[in-house]
Amino acid sequence: MLDLIIWRILSVFILLVLSGTSSAAQASGPEPASADAVRGIVAAFKQHPIVTIGEAHWLRQAGDFYVRLVRDAAFQEAVQDIVIEFASRNNQPLLDRYIAGENVPIEDLRHIWRDTTKVASWESPIYAEWLAEIREVNKGLPIGRRLRVLAGDTAIDWSKIRTHSDWAALGDNDISISNVVIRQVLEKKHHALVVLGTNHVTRSGDRTGGENTTTRIESRYPGSTYVVMALHVGALDPALEDQLGLPQRSAPALYELAGTPQANARDANGLVLIKKVDALLYLGPSTGFALTVPPAGSLEPSYLKEVDRRSMIEWGELRARKFLGPAAQ
Repeated sequence: MLDLIIWRILSVFILLVLSGTSSAAQASGPEPASADAVRGIVAAFKQHPIVTIGEAHWLRQAGDFYVRLVRDAAFQEAVQDIVIEFASRNNQPLLDRYIAGENVPIEDLRHIWRDTTKVASWESPIYAEWLAEIREVNKGLPIGRRLRVLAGDTAIDWSKIRTHSDWAALGDNDISISNVVIRQVLEKKHHALVVLGTNHVTRSGDRTGGENTTTRIESRYPGSTYVVMALHVGALDPALEDQLGLPQRSAPALYELAGTPQANARDANGLVLIKKVDALLYLGPSTGFALTVPPAGSLEPSYLKEVDRRSMIEWGELRARKFLGPAAQ
């Protein structure tokens, strides 16, 4: 996965060279309203019960922002739940115990981000650090106001997965994630932050035009979602900060698109930006982005052997070894 992430970041600049920069929005009108990203996301919850962030996996700047967000008192007041992609639903009881402050041995805790439908895709320390921060925040909150973390990924028992057909039969995890949001958040009249890969969240559907988490939620609860997309990570092309002429802000900043000329900018496929996202999240210049990989020696040999087995099932090759880097050596 890590090699794919690097390619996504680089592809922004490749597209810029091959296709030429898309025309910046020239029409007169107000600039996108920019605000501190934490304040902007908190404000969005006043109008929408679901705020979704389309992230670039393993990005240090993203991990730091998630920690900053959950530490904010106004955010803690605005939401009850956080829905994550990096945990599968069969591990919800374990996740609940840990977030509630129970003593969970690391040998058990690691199952949360390891036993998902996506092999070794959440080994970046930013995800474990974020869970630890939510747990710490909850210690200072009254029981009735503590944040709950909801596992979104499809339930999986890897001991029963033997072939690629077994794995493929699990289906599209957008179905699982959207069901969690609908049943555990919206039906309970809660508010939730949802953090997923970009392909799950765009209003126009996934990269092939099919249904994703956002479209599935919106089909049941129209207007419930507010979609935020991180800039400069390859999901929105090409190099939107330069293309759109956004006002310079200190990171992290949120740019609201509604009612601005930039909202009508089109991507390489002709899709209007506002049809894909509601706001853009600026985490800093792409030249400063850092991917946080697991440290060398942090993955035990028995787990790496299982990672190899799972890799052959999912991809037919030992792909995970490549993006795990020194930790897999």
